[in-house]
Amino acid sequence: MRRGIFRGAFVALLGLVAVLLPTVATQTIAGASEVPTYRVTFTNNTSGQYFTPPNFAVHSNAVDVFDIKEPASPGVQAVAENGAVPVLAAELAGAVDDAGLGVSGVGADAPIAPGATVSFDVTSDERKFSLVSMIICTNDGFTGADSKRLPHDVGQTFTYDLRGYDAGTEINTENLADIVPAPFCGGTGEGTGESNPSLAENGVIRVHPTLQGIGTIPDARDWDNNSSIVTVTITRNS
Repeated sequence: MRRGIFRGAFVALLGLVAVLLPTVATQTIAGASEVPTYRVTFTNNTSGQYFTPPNFAVHSNAVDVFDIKEPASPGVQAVAENGAVPVLAAELAGAVDDAGLGVSGVGADAPIAPGATVSFDVTSDERKFSLVSMIICTNDGFTGADSKRLPHDVGQTFTYDLRGYDAGTEINTENLADIVPAPFCGGTGEGTGESNPSLAENGVIRVHPTLQGIGTIPDARDWDNNSSIVTVTITRNS
């Protein structure tokens, strides 16, 4: 785990999200008569895993948030290992908003529990949607959507079923002592805020093998990666 962000309260870190970024993101296009607005809904389909507030971006074809079989960016790594939502938020703001290539944001202000749903609105003239959210009770797992199409017509809805990915940045020890100190993962909320270079994997993003029962993370936190662990629906409202 790339540590240093997660010493102390996990919830305190996530609280920074509400300060850094609103859940309604808007891009103003000079000369545009009507910029599309979308309602995005994120549903946790698992029975035992939690997800960080989703980092998202509506962007042009010039932006690539993550790719399977490629190394994770520093921001994606920070979320996948540490749940460091503000780190990826800053990365996306620089690559998307500041570059005039779309709009980014964070879609919630607290972890998303099993069975829970969150929704947020985004307004942009760009046509691609990406999202990243940590599978919290893992070493470096995340779910995500990479450059998905947005609905073209008002009232139209697109649905995307997401699976779990491994960022390839940390060895999957599956030990509570090696993951973020989130109490809902099990144990007594143990975890570490110190770097552990011996766990660095230096790999690439791949489909997550799910929990293999080799560590102290409870079996109840496992999931079926052959089915959708998160459903994202996107409706064009205007």
